[in-house]
Amino acid sequence: MAIHWFYSDVEVIHAERIPARGPVLIAMNHQNALIDALLALTVIPRDLRITAKATIGESLPGALLMKAVGIIPLQRATDSSGSTDPIRNRHSFQAMIDELAREGAILVFPEGKSHNDPEVAPLKTGLARVALRARESGVSGIQIIPIGITFENKAELHTRVSAEVGDPLQIDDWAGDDARELTTAVAQRLATISMVRDFRKLPPPSPAQRNDIVRLAAWWGRVMHEGPLRITRHLAKKASSDPGEPAMYTVIFGFGAILLSYLIEVAIVSSLFGWMIAALFLASLITGAYWAAYAEHPTRRS
Repeated sequence: MAIHWFYSDVEVIHAERIPARGPVLIAMNHQNALIDALLALTVIPRDLRITAKATIGESLPGALLMKAVGIIPLQRATDSSGSTDPIRNRHSFQAMIDELAREGAILVFPEGKSHNDPEVAPLKTGLARVALRARESGVSGIQIIPIGITFENKAELHTRVSAEVGDPLQIDDWAGDDARELTTAVAQRLATISMVRDFRKLPPPSPAQRNDIVRLAAWWGRVMHEGPLRITRHLAKKASSDPGEPAMYTVIFGFGAILLSYLIEVAIVSSLFGWMIAALFLASLITGAYWAAYAEHPTRRS
């Protein structure tokens, strides 16, 4: 929902290339910090395990988030102050292999970090090593699926996002076991679909046709959430130091601001009209938020 509140349109190209089942490694370019993970959850229509830098778990909120969501932590070489441990990700790699053995889908950002550069950064070999080790351990049918994200303007509200799904790499058909060669192949496919959309040449998306009840619910959602989100946007801009942060901070601050507004508003309604009316009021807020996000900004798949 946060993605659809921030961006006006999310388009998925070649969505049919994402298999409904089977072991999958999603290789996505990394331009927009936390937002990229939320986009992956929006784009990929199946349960998804997320990998993230292990340093997120150094704070209590981050550790709780990683535990609750089931994030697989990865130790980056750049996070180590001393010598690099060559087996620092042994347990994480094994967790990924186990997930693939259960025919799961795993999101990996093979660039290793979020950045603002206009092209894909050199890829790390971790994704390729996991795929090859999983094949060696007997997991069959693994696919590496590149997904390239292009933002019209990642820092601005009501702009568009394109997610293009590239040709999958079938690991069973991959000759050899050199992780660097496989990484090069993934990099080539990812580079051809990342940050390539020219939104200036595209017509604006047609608004979705909705009935009057849905339009009313969406209007209610916009009216009741406009105040907290406007405050949130102001705080996010002040807290941001580069283009990769405004959307992330808007989502993080917005989540807290909306929960706080719900608490205050429901308490007021409950004191005036009783808990049953307050419960209905809360349900209307959540329903309104949902339709304000999706009524006019659906995920379009082609």
